[in-house]
Amino acid sequence: MYSKSKSNESIVVKNPSRAWSMTARLIGLQILAVALLIGGALFFLLRTITSHLDADDRDIVNQQATLLQKWFEDPNTKPSAVMDQIRAPTADQFFFVRILDQSGKILFENGNPAAPPVSAFPESGHPATYWHVDAGPHFLMTKIEARVNPDNRRIQLQLAFDVTDDFTLIRQIRQSITVVFSMALLVSAVLAYFITRAALRPIQSLTEAAARVQASKLVSRFEGTHWPVELAPLVREFDAMLARLAGSFRRLGRFSTDLSHELRTPINNLRGEAEVALNRPRTPEEYRVVLESSLEEYGRITRLIDTLLFIAKADQPETGLKRQLLDATKECAAVADFFEAAAADRGVVIAVRGQAGIYCDSMLFRRALSNLVDNALCHTPRGGHIDLTVRSGQPGMTEIEVSDSGTGISPDDLPHIFERFYQAANEERDTSGPNPGFGLGLAIVKSIMDLHAGEVSATSAPGRGTTIRLLFPGRQASPTS
Repeated sequence: MYSKSKSNESIVVKNPSRAWSMTARLIGLQILAVALLIGGALFFLLRTITSHLDADDRDIVNQQATLLQKWFEDPNTKPSAVMDQIRAPTADQFFFVRILDQSGKILFENGNPAAPPVSAFPESGHPATYWHVDAGPHFLMTKIEARVNPDNRRIQLQLAFDVTDDFTLIRQIRQSITVVFSMALLVSAVLAYFITRAALRPIQSLTEAAARVQASKLVSRFEGTHWPVELAPLVREFDAMLARLAGSFRRLGRFSTDLSHELRTPINNLRGEAEVALNRPRTPEEYRVVLESSLEEYGRITRLIDTLLFIAKADQPETGLKRQLLDATKECAAVADFFEAAAADRGVVIAVRGQAGIYCDSMLFRRALSNLVDNALCHTPRGGHIDLTVRSGQPGMTEIEVSDSGTGISPDDLPHIFERFYQAANEERDTSGPNPGFGLGLAIVKSIMDLHAGEVSATSAPGRGTTIRLLFPGRQASPTS
C-alpha cells in the first residue's frame, strides 16, 4: 500500500487479497459437496433412528398408563392386586409408578432412588416428557388420573419409563456418525487432491509448452488429439496466436531489412556528397548544388518515414475511420483531375466510367486511388490510357477498377506486388510520383482495404497492361461505422 499527496489529497492503493489456486478451490468444493451429501445422509439417518425410538417409547408409556388406568377402574379387580403387580420385579426394572391422592399425598411408589420428583411430571393430559439428572438415568414421564373402585375416589398415577439404554444407543450412533463423517472428509480430501492434480495436469502441460515458446521458436504448436475437450478451443487459439506472431515476426524481420536498405541509400548519398564537398574548398555555387542535392535526399527520407508511419497506423485494428456514403464517380473524377496535368505531359488519357455509391473514408479512398493512378502512370507508355471504372458489385458492395495499357507485371512478380518494399527485379525506379521508388504504394492500398474490411486483387499480362480491383463492403457489412 502506498499514498500520494497532492493538493492535500491522498490516494491510497490497497494490495489485492491473495487469490486461491484452482487446486485449492476444487478440493474445497469437493470436500464441501461430500460434507453436504454424506453429512445430510448421516443426519437424516440419526433423525430417523431417534424418531423411531421416541415413538416406540411413547407408545410403551401410553400403553402402560392406559393399562394401569383400566386395572384401577375395573370393578372386578382389587386395588391390592394392582399394587402387587406393580411391585413385581420384572416391572420395576424399567417402570417407576407413583400413586397420589387428590391432595398430592403419596399413596404408593415402587421404590426407585433415581426416580423423578413429583414436580417433574407433566400435568395430566399433556404429552409425555423426558427428564434426567447429570450422570443419572433418563426417564420418559407421563401422568394420568383414575377412579378407584368400589369407593370411586380419584387418584393420580405418575408413570416413568427408563429410556437410558435408548439414549446410550443414540449417543453411540452419534459418535459413530462423527467418526464416519470425519473419515469421509479426510478420504475425500486426499482423493480430491489426486483427482484435481490429474484433472489439471493438461493445464500444467499447456503452461510448460507455452513457456518453451520463444521469439526464435514460434514454430512450436500445441495441436493434437490428446487435449481434453474443454481445453481444445484454448489450444486452437494458442496455435492461431502463435501463427499470427510468427507471421508478424517474419514481416517485422523483412520490414527491418528492407527499411535499413531503403534508408542506407539516401544516407550514404548524403554522407558521400558531404565528404566530397569537404574534401577541398569549393565555391558558393558548388556548395549550393550539394545542399540542393541533400535537400532532395532529405525529402525522400521524409516521404519514406511518413509512408511507413501511415502503414504502421493502418495496421492497428483500432484505427478509427470516418465512413460516409459518397458518390464513387465524383471521387474518382476528383483523383483523375488531380493527375490530369501529369497524364497530359506523358501523353496518357485518364477516363472515368460508371456510376455507384460507396461507403468509405473519403481521405483514405482518395489516397488508395491516387497510389493506383500514380503507379499506372509510371508504367504506361505515351499514347496509353488509364480507365477508372465504377460499378455495383455483390449486393451492397461497390467495385472500383483501375486498369491501364502499360507494361504489365510478370506472373512471378504478380503474387508479391502488395508486399512492402517489393519491386520487380527489372523495374526502374521513378522519382516523380508521390511515393517514388519505395515499393510501398500498393502496400498502402492493401492496408487501406484491410481497414475497410474490403478486398483488393490484381490481374496482369506482360505488355498488355494491369487491372487492380477494389471491393468495398456496404454500410450493413462494415464492421465499424
